[in-house]
Amino acid sequence: MLTLKGRTMIITGGAGNNGTAIVKMALKNGMNVALMSGFHQKAQDAIKRILTENPEYEGRVIGFAQNPQAKLDWNMEAAPEIYKPDSKMADVHKWIYDAFGSIDVVVNAKGGHVRYDFDHTDKTIWRHSMEVVESAFVNVKLALPYLAMSKAPRIINITSSDGRHGGWANDPSFAAARGGLEALTYEMARELGPRGITSNIVLLGHIEADVPPETTLDDETRARLLAATPIGRLGVPQDVPSVVEFLASEEASFVNGARIDVNGGFVVG
Repeated sequence: MLTLKGRTMIITGGAGNNGTAIVKMALKNGMNVALMSGFHQKAQDAIKRILTENPEYEGRVIGFAQNPQAKLDWNMEAAPEIYKPDSKMADVHKWIYDAFGSIDVVVNAKGGHVRYDFDHTDKTIWRHSMEVVESAFVNVKLALPYLAMSKAPRIINITSSDGRHGGWANDPSFAAARGGLEALTYEMARELGPRGITSNIVLLGHIEADVPPETTLDDETRARLLAATPIGRLGVPQDVPSVVEFLASEEASFVNGARIDVNGGFVVG
């Protein structure tokens, strides 16, 4: 039996299907969860969907905009009692700590990207892709004072496996950003490990129900990916939480700097 009950998880990208599956896993195991999204209302909408199905989780899941300033007008309109003109990312972490009394697990699962090949990638697209790495870095940096007070602090980064093999579609900025997050994970494992904080990364294959409509696979591409996946199917959001469940537990104290591939064998070695 894994030790998760009473621990607090914060998760970026928690409003997507993969993220929601992780949130539900954490709540089922007795954890408290703070879901952070691009803006406040999106986080609240995801929480509403979760509580509609499982009202017993009321009081153990809260949501905020990860960076209030990024969409400040929208956030202040959605929750003027929370967000002020000077609200900062550091404030969000303090609100979470004040609500639950700890931050034990940081999950960086921010996604979002429309694919562009080399010819159509410009500096704006490149910088947008790199926000995945920056988001994880800043989120961890702000969480460090709280992780230092946890008896079993965990950092779990989640992204696609494009950084390992270039991806199944041409997209240089996407692949570079995912590879950058993997490299950042290894650095955090070395630097933060001596503080008792473990850092690991989960690399996903194609998860069919967690992609925007514009990247839905056509029949030919789907058949090609299926043929290259030894397990014989593509991923679903329910494939992700069990890995996070273990890495978030107190029992995973000696797993640090690990890469766990969840891709059905699409990338081996």
